[in-house]
Amino acid sequence: MSLSPIEKAASGALASAIANTLVYPLDLSKVLIQTQVKQKKAAKSGDASKIPTPPASESDLEDSVFKQEVSKDNGLKYKNTLDVLRQIYKKKGVLGWYHGLFSTVVGTAAQNFSYFYWYTIVKRVYANLYKNIPNHKPSTLTELFLGAVAAAISQCFTMPIGVITTQQQTDKNHKNVFQLIKEILDQDGITGLWRGLRVSLVLCINPSITYGSYERLKQIFFGDKQYLGPLESFSLGVLAKSLATVVTQPLIVSKAMIQKKSSSSKGKKGEKTDGEETDEEDIKFDHFTDALAHLWHTEKFRGLYKGIAPQLLKGVFVQGLLFMFKDQIDLLFLFLLSLIKKKSIKSLK
Repeated sequence: MSLSPIEKAASGALASAIANTLVYPLDLSKVLIQTQVKQKKAAKSGDASKIPTPPASESDLEDSVFKQEVSKDNGLKYKNTLDVLRQIYKKKGVLGWYHGLFSTVVGTAAQNFSYFYWYTIVKRVYANLYKNIPNHKPSTLTELFLGAVAAAISQCFTMPIGVITTQQQTDKNHKNVFQLIKEILDQDGITGLWRGLRVSLVLCINPSITYGSYERLKQIFFGDKQYLGPLESFSLGVLAKSLATVVTQPLIVSKAMIQKKSSSSKGKKGEKTDGEETDEEDIKFDHFTDALAHLWHTEKFRGLYKGIAPQLLKGVFVQGLLFMFKDQIDLLFLFLLSLIKKKSIKSLK
């Protein structure tokens, strides 16, 4: 007995929801680090005092933990993952670590449901094409291609979820999902919900590398074993996701920068609005190539790979846990289906 595409998708969605909830603070810190933008021209030491500081009440400051104010040392607010978590805890307590949790987990579950559904469909279509060739197994490149096709189809359906999630995580005013959707539609129209689609399609190589590597490593280490044990699934998931993350990190950073809400709706392409004093939060990018160029000019390799530590921590743990939970949930689904089948057979007798 095997699971249908819908059942496979449901298993993947449930596994991803559990995994992402467990490591959500790392996801939040990763997004906040990656969406920091350093000015192209840093202020000279003698001009530091000339940078205007807008007046703010104590309550405003308390609510600005997610606003990326420029620090004196390197023009960036957050130094590392621990610094992000420390600053959030200082202002918002433990609950601050879970800002935007619901929409993120629901969004991630929907994205994984879509991906696993299309991945199962694509693999079945491929298998049917080669069903007359005995013992045929797809090559590594073929596995990568099939994963990329599934991810590309999935992205077209789930892109708005990613845009809204990123904006909610970086929004200092804590707007709800419906307020953010209205704001996006008012500023950019319906296409604003697909902001960053181009880089997302390029980033389809990330899940492609992840799942392609996982399948290949599974064949190398465990042969034709269909379902792995929890530790086996976790280990392979960690290795596969680490490889995919290192290869695609600059694109991941540029995607987060594109999808982040700018406090100025006029600023474009890494430039500040004329006649306005602009901090890093006001810089807006229309294309991922603009974001990559800005990162290279201002921070070099450090900018392209900023947030790599929480990205790896979050990514490998989520992927490891996802694969671990998914195999066990698949087995649970199969067990439940077999029970239902036996019960239906008995009722017919």
